[in-house]
Amino acid sequence: MHGIPLCPSCGGALHAQRLVCPRCATEVHGHFRPALAGLTQEQQAFAERYLAARGNLRELEREMAVSYQSLRAQLDDIALAVQGRSSGGGDVLQRVRRGEIDADRALQLIEALSRGPRADETEDR
Repeated sequence: MHGIPLCPSCGGALHAQRLVCPRCATEVHGHFRPALAGLTQEQQAFAERYLAARGNLRELEREMAVSYQSLRAQLDDIALAVQGRSSGGGDVLQRVRRGEIDADRALQLIEALSRGPRADETEDR
């Protein structure tokens, strides 16, 4: 995975403080948090596949043997995460009823909602 991972200790978002150019050794210091760094590893992997497919969900549907609705739901989750929001618990249940996500995925989303945002994840907003 090429993105910045979550903290292995607490699961919080990691922030970069120094960037270095390998070509000329220029260094930039500060606090940096790429937009996709807050995604889970699963979401980052999906985003990479989605981009490799040039945004074609039908192609991913054939490649991954997963329903279009499921792929669309994953993409919606990523869009919300990038925007710094999460879907509400009621929305999660509606997605289960529509067959977009299974019970295990719904449980993951509801557990994430119940944890709420951490202070370290909201400081940039």
